[in-house]
Amino acid sequence: MLFVIHLLASAGLAWSLGAAHLGGGLLAFALLYLIARLLGLAIGRLRRYARSLEHGVSFCLWFIAQVFLATYHVATLVLARRVDVEPAVLAYPVTRREVDKVTLLGTLLTLTPGTLALDYDEEQGLLYIHALDARRREDVTEILIELERRLLAWLDAGKAEGVTP
Repeated sequence: MLFVIHLLASAGLAWSLGAAHLGGGLLAFALLYLIARLLGLAIGRLRRYARSLEHGVSFCLWFIAQVFLATYHVATLVLARRVDVEPAVLAYPVTRREVDKVTLLGTLLTLTPGTLALDYDEEQGLLYIHALDARRREDVTEILIELERRLLAWLDAGKAEGVTP
């Protein structure tokens, strides 16, 4: 809800300053964010909102970079003279077993070229993933761990201090 208020206030500020275009809107969004960040030192709810916004932007930029890297990796595999891949189905133990978080993780994995979320076993907490090239399983697992860590950091950033995720 705070994000919608922030977005509407940014649009109103950009329009009132006569900069009713994308650059003006982004500038107004950044200015209001800085004000919220400064006020957030005194107001806990604004501090949580600013932290959530920071984690969200950081996660989105990181994930877009990962999609581009995975796209490049898959393209080099497909365009090589000799296709040398080792597909595999991996069982990944998730950190948090809530179905909504596992569904989001699986969806993000499926958006990444070369990986596909297949199934989730709620009892064991295992997410089954198909990887196009699993010659180095450690690399695939490291990316999964980092994706889950960053996603959970973003989702938990807006919670009140002292609340355990």
